[in-house]
Amino acid sequence: MKTWLCIIILFVFHSNVFAEPLKSIPLLEIKGVNWTSEEITFIKSLNKKGSITIATKISPAVYLPQNDGSITGFHYCVFKEFADLVKIEIIVKLVSWNDYFYKKGKDLEKVKKDPAYSYIPTLIENVDLYIDGITVLPWREKMIDIIKLVPSRQMLVCRKDNLPLKLHDMNNKSCVMVKNTSMEYNIENIKKKNDIFFTYIYTEKFYTMDKMVSEGKADFTVYDSDRAYVALKNYNNLTIAFPISKHEIMGWAINKKNSIMKNVIEKFIKFAQDTAILDKYWKAEYGVTFIEYLKVLKLR
Repeated sequence: MKTWLCIIILFVFHSNVFAEPLKSIPLLEIKGVNWTSEEITFIKSLNKKGSITIATKISPAVYLPQNDGSITGFHYCVFKEFADLVKIEIIVKLVSWNDYFYKKGKDLEKVKKDPAYSYIPTLIENVDLYIDGITVLPWREKMIDIIKLVPSRQMLVCRKDNLPLKLHDMNNKSCVMVKNTSMEYNIENIKKKNDIFFTYIYTEKFYTMDKMVSEGKADFTVYDSDRAYVALKNYNNLTIAFPISKHEIMGWAINKKNSIMKNVIEKFIKFAQDTAILDKYWKAEYGVTFIEYLKVLKLR
């Protein structure tokens, strides 16, 4: 009996000494967050997997590699905080804006107009998230879920020496724009409702819109309010004329079937708001704190 007892004690001691220590996951230890059992299981599984795949685009406010190897951009930097708390790597898939909503053989314009028609974009089935400022719109919410991040309001951006004071001052002017965006949707609605005529110059890159306006190649463009700040920061001959939309919400896109991941990231975002993580990166990107930005939008 004593022999068996000694063997059991030695086995337990050996197992405890040589067993791999449990890894700490900082996200599970943050204060003020009540994780469900499903969320804890998901976080542990993600940590064990070791990586998460995102789709994003090159843009100063979103994702911008620097010469020293660092990466700036409000959206990426905030998400990097999440990845660091889970102790995982970020696998980045660079895409264009239209890739977010594309599926071969499907009609995006019909999604916008027909409430009964929709599809799942190819890209969202091959990545975990879209990390970008994607405005919440009814037609988009048929295709994807959006993790709400920041409020926004779209602004007309123009040169200081070519400032429209009222809507009809846009008559016979040119607007540089990316297709299939909420900016195009809103400015086109204004155009139709107010019987205004102006032409579009289309580009595939958001960061060329303010450049073209600054260089006189277009008269105006439209940006979400956060990106409008970047335009003014980049080009001192640009200014904001007036808002063209109501208050909206921007966020990151996720597959509708990934509800647990969505819940986990939403709780992280609440934590990031409460602990000034959003403030830190917002000020680095736009020169004002997130709270000051909300005051500009008259939300605080």
